[in-house]
Amino acid sequence: MKTTVSIIGIGLLGGSLAAAFKQQSPNYEIIGYNHNPAAAEEALNRGFIDRIVHSVEEAAAVANVVFVCVPVKKIPELAILAAKSARPGTIITDVGSTKASIIDEVEPKMPEGVHFIGGHPMAGSERQGVAAANPVLFKNAHYLLTPTQKTDMAAYQKLHSMLTSIGANVLAVDPYKHDKAVAIISHLPHMMAAVLMNLASSEANKTENLLLLAAGGFKDTTRIAAGSPRMWIDICLDNKDAILYSIDKMSDMLDSLRHDIEEADKERIKGVLEKAQHARLNMPSALGKEIGKLYELYIPVPDRPGVISDITLTIGQLGINIEDIEILHATESTGTLRLAIPEKENADRVAAALAQKGYEVNATSH
Repeated sequence: MKTTVSIIGIGLLGGSLAAAFKQQSPNYEIIGYNHNPAAAEEALNRGFIDRIVHSVEEAAAVANVVFVCVPVKKIPELAILAAKSARPGTIITDVGSTKASIIDEVEPKMPEGVHFIGGHPMAGSERQGVAAANPVLFKNAHYLLTPTQKTDMAAYQKLHSMLTSIGANVLAVDPYKHDKAVAIISHLPHMMAAVLMNLASSEANKTENLLLLAAGGFKDTTRIAAGSPRMWIDICLDNKDAILYSIDKMSDMLDSLRHDIEEADKERIKGVLEKAQHARLNMPSALGKEIGKLYELYIPVPDRPGVISDITLTIGQLGINIEDIEILHATESTGTLRLAIPEKENADRVAAALAQKGYEVNATSH
């Protein structure tokens, strides 16, 4: 039986999702809608989608899963519009890099039986548009989902399985913690790259051929400044408080370093650089798919919203990827959740964390 996936907004992320699902299985039918028909036509010509529709409502009416892949300020409007035409059981998700405000606006307006689950793939490119789409963009990339107390267990399991099938490492994150975290690891770096690029550009007028001297480090640091200004304006305004907090903290650290340099304090400068070096060298890398044994955890759970959020967020806080989720129903009100976790050490940590929260956990190797 085919799963119909509708992509609303066929740019880099929407086009890459379409291409990834299309490549992954012939059981996916991919429908595309874009406000600019030329982008949808290009996606069709490239074989990323099976057919084009001409409205958000039409895209949602035929879909099992809808991905809303537009700038963050447009996501609530289009997600709510899609939900009005969606059939019961439809999953609506997004790819916005802010989550709390979107979920607060969208989730209460979902019709009965239609499920919204916030999403944020930690993957992208400074290139824009469907011409930059790549079916392997999500392979080994973290794909964050933000379940809430209202998230339906079966809907989460289906979306999780779809995303892992295209190679993503899916982690569950609380939407408010998500926005604080990405302000530091994603949004602030982009602002810094933009400022650094503007500084170098303005100084180039005073220092002949300055930009011609730019080496790899400068180019790596400023690469993301080539991203879409339109998209980043929306992100700045939507996640304003967290970004301002990050800028203030960064300013304090730069002021401190400036003082150390001004005072020629070698030991303090050395301390700053060594601390950064240690942190960078010990930064965890993305989990690859060449994994060892999978360990299966079986957890009896009541079949109600809130359970999947509690369990997946607990595991997400450990930074551990769930390779597979399956719901094994025993009765109408209770069931068993099967989680496949890579490596024994990870499985033990998950089991201990869930047991501490009062869940019964049974483990087997696979």
